[in-house]
Amino acid sequence: MPELLRRFGRRDPAPPRTAPAEGPRTVLEDLSHRYLLRSSAAGESDVRDLLRELPADARRPVVVVDVPPDAAGNLGEELGALLGRLGDGEPLAVRLVLSGAAAPAGEAGPLAQRLADAWRITLEAPDAAAVLTPGGLLYVSEPATPGGGWWRFVPDAAPEALGIRLPAPRWQRALARVPAGRVGACVARPVPAGMLLSPADAAAPRPGDPAYAAAAHPGKVSVLLGVPRAAPVPADDLATLLAGLPADARSSVRLVPADGREAVTLAEDVCDLLGTELEVTVGLPLSGDGTAAESVRVLSTEGEFTWSPPLTALKCFPARDDGSRPDPEPTGWSLPGAPAGAGDEPALLLPSGARAFAVRSGLWLGKDSELPREIGRRPADARALRVTVDAACLTGRERDAHLKGLAALLAGLDAPARAYAEIAGPADAAPEVVALLRKFAVRTGLALAPPAETGTAETGTAETEAAGLRETETGMTAAPPPAAAAAPVATTGRTPAARPATASSPEPLPVAAPVRAGTAAAAPLPGPAPDSASAVSTSAVSTAESTTPSVSPAVVPSVSRTACSPQAAPATPAAPAVPTAPTAGVTVTGLLPSSGARPPAASAQPAPAGTPRTTVRAPATAAAPAPAPLRPAPTGLSGERDRHAFRELAADIWEEHSGPVGQALIRLPALRSSGEEGANADLIAVRLYLSSGPDDPFGARALAADPDLLRPYAVCLASGLRRLPALRGTLIRAVPQPGIPDDAVPGAVLTCDAPLDVVHAEARGAALPPDALVRYAIRPVTARRTSVLTRDGDGAGALFAAGTSFTVLARRERGDGSPARVLLAETPAGGGPVREPSAGALEKLDAAARRSAAGETPWPGRCTGPLRLYVPPAS
Repeated sequence: MPELLRRFGRRDPAPPRTAPAEGPRTVLEDLSHRYLLRSSAAGESDVRDLLRELPADARRPVVVVDVPPDAAGNLGEELGALLGRLGDGEPLAVRLVLSGAAAPAGEAGPLAQRLADAWRITLEAPDAAAVLTPGGLLYVSEPATPGGGWWRFVPDAAPEALGIRLPAPRWQRALARVPAGRVGACVARPVPAGMLLSPADAAAPRPGDPAYAAAAHPGKVSVLLGVPRAAPVPADDLATLLAGLPADARSSVRLVPADGREAVTLAEDVCDLLGTELEVTVGLPLSGDGTAAESVRVLSTEGEFTWSPPLTALKCFPARDDGSRPDPEPTGWSLPGAPAGAGDEPALLLPSGARAFAVRSGLWLGKDSELPREIGRRPADARALRVTVDAACLTGRERDAHLKGLAALLAGLDAPARAYAEIAGPADAAPEVVALLRKFAVRTGLALAPPAETGTAETGTAETEAAGLRETETGMTAAPPPAAAAAPVATTGRTPAARPATASSPEPLPVAAPVRAGTAAAAPLPGPAPDSASAVSTSAVSTAESTTPSVSPAVVPSVSRTACSPQAAPATPAAPAVPTAPTAGVTVTGLLPSSGARPPAASAQPAPAGTPRTTVRAPATAAAPAPAPLRPAPTGLSGERDRHAFRELAADIWEEHSGPVGQALIRLPALRSSGEEGANADLIAVRLYLSSGPDDPFGARALAADPDLLRPYAVCLASGLRRLPALRGTLIRAVPQPGIPDDAVPGAVLTCDAPLDVVHAEARGAALPPDALVRYAIRPVTARRTSVLTRDGDGAGALFAAGTSFTVLARRERGDGSPARVLLAETPAGGGPVREPSAGALEKLDAAARRSAAGETPWPGRCTGPLRLYVPPAS
């Protein structure tokens, strides 16, 4: 206990240990009940801006850890002193944004539990990587335990699960009962705002994607539809998902287009299938600043944020018995000079007497009190906010007054809306009217649109979407509407960030509102791994005055878990992987300890041979086991392109492996090594190989049969093996032969054309092959210990990388009850000669190989099979 107190701060007179004076240190920044632990060498940080967004007060302070490894030497002292000071104020709970702080960690228990017990305070912490989203919502995308995410730790009490979102929206408990997974041709996944339904062949969303930027409504479940650059979501699949929701969640659903396609037509089709009305937003809702709960931005099919629609949401209805359909009813709008949603209709009366209506396509200016139906049905176009002026407003003595009022209205639009606004007159406009509009467009900074063709816009888009659906049903990829492809916008800006909620309790909080200029971009923070302190990654969406919002993550390195452990000395492991994709939230990655009070974490133990495995889409030629000439095996670390291609290749089973790999990274942060940003994908490749049988789509035969097809997977697999710890000792491989192959003579070189599974004979509980099999006993140089990817980090499994060569040292025939065996030594890189082992070393290798297989552990089938390629000895 004295050591613990010295380690964590000011309650012991012993002087605290600090980082070397010449290097960066952990420093504390106080932002009014929001505390940031960061490096003394850090400058401006997007994390700081997003920290200000978090709801906090004296009763519920927030602590965020953003410390790279080189500054983590005094992290324990700073964190301990801060927790001690906060505990003196007797808070209801301290929210500790330290990735993995609540994760299982063996007998010692979760780090958060140990901190709570040591400082006698209540802590709320995540059990995996946490994401800080705009609006102050804390989210865990891949909980370490079923039903986990965020946990509350009370001293000397069992931890309490709080769910994957904190503060918890009212609908979270109901939505937790909805299983994620396949829904027809789509996949349903949880996201901060609710659920995402996207095509099964689309990659899962990550912080930085639009799905993470969508604001979580406190009272409505948002069902996000699709992802950019993917096929549209079929109405049948969406209806199936909605029908499976609990009644209390289904009654408050809103549909949110997230793939760049307007969703009104889709919503109407689903209304027909379900026989109920549905709310749909015109764009993606984003957290706002304080003038409104949300703002909405239209998304292009390329995933770029464009303009802010004056009409933000509509209610769609099923068709009547006679086949007619009621027009969608506006339920949300925002017009300059009027409170959002004020009045009975989305219209504003101008001083000239004209009326400006918010419509799906933008704005309509006319003298009539009712909106023309063809204008109201025209869909939104991501390319432009269309301002349509009725012919009656362009003639007569009041013409100038109408245009003056329109100019004032347009000046009140936000920057993105003005940047995308274009003005259009009637289809049959006279030349003098066209000239008038041209002058008006130049004077007000608008684009002049071609004359509107009444009734054609909606029909064209509807036909395009229908064609896309038909193509999807026949297995083709749907093309985006032509308008969405025009005038692409560079995503170099930042997406809108949110204001902090004002409440500090875990009860549902109102979500903050519209986009404001110059707010923070996404910024990943550090976090503990099996020996790492914690990483947070921020996902923010901010708008600049003249650019579309996007996400540009700021990278912050990770720190060792031991740096803030109450029982261990500081450690500085290698920096963790840094996401290169843009983020729409702050991702916190960290340590994953365990607690007996919660469900067990998902196991990373490779599936035994013969057990059922997840079925995945097989690459076209992956099942062909025909021998192929050995091609140069990948070496070195993977690149961004390889990792992206591998993720697409393994999209169906990515989530199955991502959680256990995250736990392993938290348990052993050194696995991240120098290539931090690729650690997750690389280790997923290794775990995928370990859980695949030889004939599976990602198994050994598939890799050997067509290495070009699976090249991205092979590159990440080789890179992942480099991250695993090397081991020494005797490794065993079995060959199903009645006797030693004739070509396995001393001096011959055997080469594996796929990663080679072996067993570490000296490991505790290691299995041995049945005596009927020929045993290959190997002296390794580059073998990698794969047990670190299992749940408890224990086991006897090991792997050699593809292309590894072995030189035959000796062969021992079967006799005296001993199995036949071949003694091998790994050939040095570059194919140089093997140094002949001493007689004693050779005897030791042989002794390990001839032990009787009398143990209870069965021999793994994946460690049985020949080394395919043989090179005869030099004459």
